[in-house]
Amino acid sequence: ILKNNYSETSKIKVGKYTLNLNSREIFLSKKVLKLTEQEIKMILYLVKSNKPVSINELQLQIWSYASTLETHTVETHIHRLRKKILDLFNDSNFILSTKTGYKIN
Repeated sequence: ILKNNYSETSKIKVGKYTLNLNSREIFLSKKVLKLTEQEIKMILYLVKSNKPVSINELQLQIWSYASTLETHTVETHIHRLRKKILDLFNDSNFILSTKTGYKIN
C-alpha cells in the first residue's frame, strides 16, 4: 500500500501530460520524455502559478539568482524544454510566452 501511495502521489497531471516526479519523466500516451531536475522544478512552478511567471521570478525561485544578475538561464532552459517537447510530442504550445512571462498551456 505504501509503495502504491508513494507512486501515485508522485504523478501529477500537467494539461494532457502526466509528470512522474520519481522518475523525472513526462508521459503522453506511450511516449516518455526524460527531464532534468531543473525542468521539473520549472514545470511545477509554472503549473502552480495562476498567472504568467516572469523571467525574474523564475530566476529567483528556481535558480536563486537575483533579478539584477544578467543571465539567460531561464530563456535557455525554456528553449531547450520546448524543443524536447516539440521533438517528441509535436507540441509547440506546451509553454506559452505572454507579455508578462511564461505559462503552461
